[in-house]
Amino acid sequence: MQYYLIPAYATIALTLAYVALSVLFAYTNSRRAAFVTATVLLVAIGVFAAIMASSPLEITIANTLHAYPFSMFFIMAFSLLAVLVNILSYRYSTDYTAFSMLFSFIFMGMFLVSSANNLFSIMLGLEIVSIPAAFTILHSGKRHIEAAVKFFILSAISVAVLTFALALIFPYDLQMGLTYLAPNFQISSGYIIALAIIFIIAALGFEMAAFPFNLWVPDVYEGSPSNITAMLAGMNKKIAFVALIEILFVIFINYATEFSPIIVLLSILTMFFGNIVALSQANVKRMFAYSSVSQAGYIMIGLAAATQFGLEASAFQIVAHALMIIGAFAVIGWMESLNIRSVSDYTGLHGRNQFAAGSLTVLMLSMAGIPPLMGFVGKFLLFSSAIDARLVALAVLGILNSFISIYYYARVINQMYTRKNSARIAAEPYAMAVALVAILFIFALGLYPQPLISLAHNAMVSLRS
Repeated sequence: MQYYLIPAYATIALTLAYVALSVLFAYTNSRRAAFVTATVLLVAIGVFAAIMASSPLEITIANTLHAYPFSMFFIMAFSLLAVLVNILSYRYSTDYTAFSMLFSFIFMGMFLVSSANNLFSIMLGLEIVSIPAAFTILHSGKRHIEAAVKFFILSAISVAVLTFALALIFPYDLQMGLTYLAPNFQISSGYIIALAIIFIIAALGFEMAAFPFNLWVPDVYEGSPSNITAMLAGMNKKIAFVALIEILFVIFINYATEFSPIIVLLSILTMFFGNIVALSQANVKRMFAYSSVSQAGYIMIGLAAATQFGLEASAFQIVAHALMIIGAFAVIGWMESLNIRSVSDYTGLHGRNQFAAGSLTVLMLSMAGIPPLMGFVGKFLLFSSAIDARLVALAVLGILNSFISIYYYARVINQMYTRKNSARIAAEPYAMAVALVAILFIFALGLYPQPLISLAHNAMVSLRS
């Protein structure tokens, strides 16, 4: 046995153990055991994935899974995010053992997409992510049925469009059969390539919440419990970016000049739509839903650059925004449990609970790109990558959108620090723990981002090698 590949085998084995034990605990209804086991296994998966992500080693298993720095970088990130979502769900889920079982399948789907060695693994992984996610919403209660149905229908449309895109180009690749992710795909017909790329971006655009495929986002986010909203915004949406990077920048890397203008246009429209509509939102959850849409536009800046630097910047921002939005929804869910939902309801929050107001302030400032926080580093890298790729106008529009976003974040901050005599809000340990962990990472990687930048660099080098 090649002992230096133990971390790769360990991540796979621990993921399978996580799924199996989650099913067992759901059957026996062992709530505490399910929580402790899930937390320990997810942390272990993250540690082994981080070890593998920092090395140039790689291994392919059964021609299906490819364990290499790119896959391990995102598995490491999703493991950390899954721990935070798991903590929130332990506190807020009506039936935690059922949620834990469904969530383990979602994580396995993300594992499969991240480490995919062929297109069928990506498609299967996206299905495994989407279907259990819809059931987590549905299982939360009758009042969440509308959100579950909307999410399920849009996910089904996304997979159908992706399947159609692959069916368009499948007959043209007789050598590889579109089975393996390889950069030697060639088609003489420009029309077929253009249609396929448009359909692929549209299909994953539903999952990424890119304009104009994002109309489901505010209703689903508002209609779902906050722990599930945190999962959808921080994890489900991000796995679509991983799939898009794998498809466009491996199989279609020779057609970057064709798809880059499409992503530039989508990035601009997504940023402006998300930020402008967020300005008029009275409900805090819907405001963050539209803010999340605009963040998808920022992430696409790095993809539009279509360079090594741009991909590294996008990878960094994917992790940064996931931490910020999960931390934010931890606080929002805590407030929602106290029937604090609108911007006006947040008036005087600092006087009622300083931790809630302070943590939400830090998270929003990071989303706005204020230094020295992680969100600033992510946006700085993205805008720099656009300028480096001679997309100066895109960088300028991204900076303009960052200024627009400051207004609606500042509106909430102003309300929270307005004096108001109200009853104190009791501490909520689980929500506070998640927000605190997110903030610690945001400060640490804002002041010293080099470790994550280095891992993102290794990931993208391995992807394009």
